[in-house]
Amino acid sequence: MNRTNRLAAIVMALQHGHETAHSLGEKFEVSRRTILRDIQSLSEMNVPIIAISGPGGGFRLMEGYVLPPLQLDPVEAATLLFALEGLSRYADTPFHEKRWTLMNKVKAIIPDDIMSRIDPMLKQLHHHIPDRNYILPHLDALLACIPEHGWLSVLYRSVSRQRWLHICPTRVYASSGFWYCEAYSLEHGEQRLFRVDRIIDVKAIEPKDAQVLNEQVDQQQSKPIPPEQPPTLVKAQLSYRGMIEAEQDEHIGEKMIEIAPDLWELSFLCPPGEWDWAVRFFYRLGREAEVIEPLQLRSEIRQHAEEVSRRYLASSKS
Repeated sequence: MNRTNRLAAIVMALQHGHETAHSLGEKFEVSRRTILRDIQSLSEMNVPIIAISGPGGGFRLMEGYVLPPLQLDPVEAATLLFALEGLSRYADTPFHEKRWTLMNKVKAIIPDDIMSRIDPMLKQLHHHIPDRNYILPHLDALLACIPEHGWLSVLYRSVSRQRWLHICPTRVYASSGFWYCEAYSLEHGEQRLFRVDRIIDVKAIEPKDAQVLNEQVDQQQSKPIPPEQPPTLVKAQLSYRGMIEAEQDEHIGEKMIEIAPDLWELSFLCPPGEWDWAVRFFYRLGREAEVIEPLQLRSEIRQHAEEVSRRYLASSKS
């Protein structure tokens, strides 16, 4: 981003609220000193930027100042259309209809000469999102609940059973073609992750009842927390294919190093609650990975493989 574009971007960022030199520097990948020089230049151009001193200080625009609409350059237009195209690949979204109308509006305001330049670029860019088949009738209810820190009663179908839960949603996100909701579960007494397409029914909870639930949560969280078992160090060696599988996991994907041609080492701390996941994960990788330590994990993976082997041996004899 050149300096002229960065100056305009700083003003647009300040239009949305308070910013610090540090936060602006992180957004535009420049130093704090560069941001301060940019702020000085904007002030000299009569942009009414107000400096706020003291802890929590920073910069903001004078009330009522608005930057005129700016023309998108080709890369900015392509970025917006590419993001919308990725959203359209999900089976359902909280913006199901608006995503199409917005994409059409963006294309309509882009001049033909710019559209002709970015269209070949867009044809070469693709989002890899697995095809899924579901509808999300309750996603809007989850999103509406988050800003108010409200509660919902949901009928949830897990892997093992189906039951009503009281949840307080805190975040909704999309990953691998599915939508997920992070929420505090009263029944579990902790923060949990729920797949939104597994929510069968939703009932609103009145504010007075939500207050009672908040009090119950306070009681749960005030109880002494038993000391957790320490995490276990897991080390494994992976082939190229194994590395490709492992790097897709948000928790361990960045914890691999290449130790030889086509050989990677994975090292991470496995919390006690994720032990079963580790057994399933490395079993699924098969010959593309070998756990070096701990021995208990090696043993449980072997037991898992032996159980599967016995099942297939029994079916072949019958």
